Amino acid sequence: MSDREFFDFFHYRWDITKARQIADDLPVRQFNAEPWFGWLGLIWIEKDHIAAADLSRPILVALIREMNSAPLIIDGWHRLARAQRDGVTTLPVVVLDEDQEYAVRIYGGDKGLPFIR
Repeated sequence: MSDREFFDFFHYRWDITKARQIADDLPVRQFNAEPWFGWLGLIWIEKDHIAAADLSRPILVALIREMNSAPLIIDGWHRLARAQRDGVTTLPVVVLDEDQEYAVRIYGGDKGLPFIR
């Protein structure tokens, strides 16, 4: 069993353990989480985990090159669900730029899919 954490979104996968290591050296900012609440229906959320989610821990957002630098939360969906539940709209965030996102992406986009190599 691996001690690494991963995030899968459609045909993409990111190494969250590596993303957190990169994020440790990046600035923490605040962002308006409210526009993201509607995305919660697309992500599997373990309901029992919501109450324990630490809202002081930054959400990780990655800018996806193939999607015109569109932002995507790759770590922090349970925190986002807790924020929605508790009526919190401002959360800390760390943003990975396109190169950093690509470095932690395992597959998806031009990196292909694991079963199509």
